[in-house]
Amino acid sequence: MTKLLLLFSLPFFGSRQTVQVLVALGCSAPAYMQNQYRQMLIRDVLPDLDRALMSQPLTLILAPITSRSYTAPIKVFQTPNPLTTPFFALERYRVSFNQRVLRGFNQLSQWASADCIPGSEIIAALKAAGQRVKGPGEILVLSHGFEQSTLMNLYDYYLNLQSPRVRARLLEKVKTAIGLPDLKGQEVCFAGLTSGSGSEASARLTSALELFWNQLIEASGGRLVGYSYSPQLCGFL
Repeated sequence: MTKLLLLFSLPFFGSRQTVQVLVALGCSAPAYMQNQYRQMLIRDVLPDLDRALMSQPLTLILAPITSRSYTAPIKVFQTPNPLTTPFFALERYRVSFNQRVLRGFNQLSQWASADCIPGSEIIAALKAAGQRVKGPGEILVLSHGFEQSTLMNLYDYYLNLQSPRVRARLLEKVKTAIGLPDLKGQEVCFAGLTSGSGSEASARLTSALELFWNQLIEASGGRLVGYSYSPQLCGFL
């Protein structure tokens, strides 16, 4: 987490930094995992952003990963520019920042629960994120890593995702069906991972998933900087 704080403490002379948090909600993740994602936001993400907004203007975007990620509603939080905002006004905003973000998270969670259709469109969520922000930025993906959509079902243990040929075929399918996300200049980190449940779940499957997402993000112009169970292990957190 120190790395993110140092990043936001550099003298950007008022330039705005954008962080997007894509989080699996509704029927895209079990309730207990969604609660864990909320705690990750509180424990691992917001404290650094809370401190950083005192020295740099930030844009935080919360976007749900669901079966309709591309058209799902989002929440956008733009902090004041500390170079042009009186200190006490900025401090008042900082005090309420966490509450605003968590209120937005809860609203998105309620929407996703009401629109609960099985599926997890992670690729569509990344595509929407790439269209929202052009150029440098950070994308934190709070998800189990299993794409379950009309494009593919990565939860299929017999998919043989370890095979380079299979991963190449899946990437080609994405290109043909919807096109790759535009992630040029974006750093992407997956957190909250699991290798699934049952006897077939293994570290080997998790490694294969990481290979797939690394290839997709790299082919999209971005860079995968972390792939783990916690945002604390992300390259930019």
